[in-house]
Amino acid sequence: MTFLKRMLEQSRLPLTVGQLWWYSFCYWSIFAVITFGQLMMLWLLREGVVMRPHEMFIWLLDGLFWWSTTPLVLYASIKVPIAFKVRQSSILKPILIHLSIVTFLNIFINIVHYYITNPIMFRAVGKSVPLESYLYSFFVAYTASFGQYLLLVVGFNKVSYIYRYQELKQQHFETELHNEQLRGQLANAQLQSLKMQLNPHFLFNTLHSVVSLMLKNDIRKATLMITTLSDLLRAVLVNQSADFIPLQEELKLTRQYLDIQQIRFQDRLKVEYRIDPASELFPVPQLVLQPIVENSFTHGISDMTTNALIRITSTMSATGMQVTVYDNGLGATPRKPSKGLGLGLKNTLLRLQQAYGAEARLEFEQPANGGTSVTLYFDGRPPTADCRPPTADRRWPMAS
Repeated sequence: MTFLKRMLEQSRLPLTVGQLWWYSFCYWSIFAVITFGQLMMLWLLREGVVMRPHEMFIWLLDGLFWWSTTPLVLYASIKVPIAFKVRQSSILKPILIHLSIVTFLNIFINIVHYYITNPIMFRAVGKSVPLESYLYSFFVAYTASFGQYLLLVVGFNKVSYIYRYQELKQQHFETELHNEQLRGQLANAQLQSLKMQLNPHFLFNTLHSVVSLMLKNDIRKATLMITTLSDLLRAVLVNQSADFIPLQEELKLTRQYLDIQQIRFQDRLKVEYRIDPASELFPVPQLVLQPIVENSFTHGISDMTTNALIRITSTMSATGMQVTVYDNGLGATPRKPSKGLGLGLKNTLLRLQQAYGAEARLEFEQPANGGTSVTLYFDGRPPTADCRPPTADRRWPMAS
């Protein structure tokens, strides 16, 4: 029973063991009825003699034998499938193997008849079948038995392949549906990140800084701030269709954001990049660093009057890549959002887990010597990393 269940699981057919025996009984019954009709006609044409009970008994045993061999035949069809490929030898070898199996089964049933059925029948009715009749039956029935066997093998292979194809098609559909849902979720997260980074508060502060610079007659800095803001918006819109971009492209967007902040903070802000060159082409979700950097400004260094520092570090490891955003804001004062991680960090963690799985994580730390660091762990590569090539081979400076 366990053997039949395992075989059905391999074939992917939605059948129970009982259904398998029933369908195989129907299959062999069709040929048994046809054979019975042929034998009856032969006996009637032979001087009007009909099939005798002991001969009908042998015919019935033959039918039961082939029905009982169905699991063996189906197992052989799974292990040695008949597939029509380009090379001629690929179809010849399995046919020869199945031909050998049919030959063995025919020899086996005739030996059983001769050494077991024949003596029992002789004791019951006083008649036995001579050896010549079994040899004649073997050669006459051999072609028909091989055809029936081969039809079962090919039919079972075909039906099994159809169900496997349907299963793979369904799995492909579910995968595509999951990918589409993931793309939609990433797109929503992307828009949410854009909303968080370019929210009215940030735009207000930027435009307020522009007005302040213009009132101070510092047209150069005001123009530079507007131009940088325009470049940031344009870069975000250009990349909005990409789920993943190389890290160096993400750093360009982050750098544009920091350039605006540096114009606002002037000499009070220092930005450092410690980027492992091996990590620059690593695919990351677009705009994944922007909320982290903005969090550093909003909750960290915005109130500092001097020596504000933001440091972005990337390192490669055996499992993937880590990116850390550090700021020296607030010293040793704890920074605890009201409900665990803030909205920006929660959104970033969700995007990481959707793209990289449960192994991806985000760590929020405040070292004893002050400051705050947020580390993103990109373990492995995303399953659908559609990374466009970088526009330039750029190496990041140690400090700016």
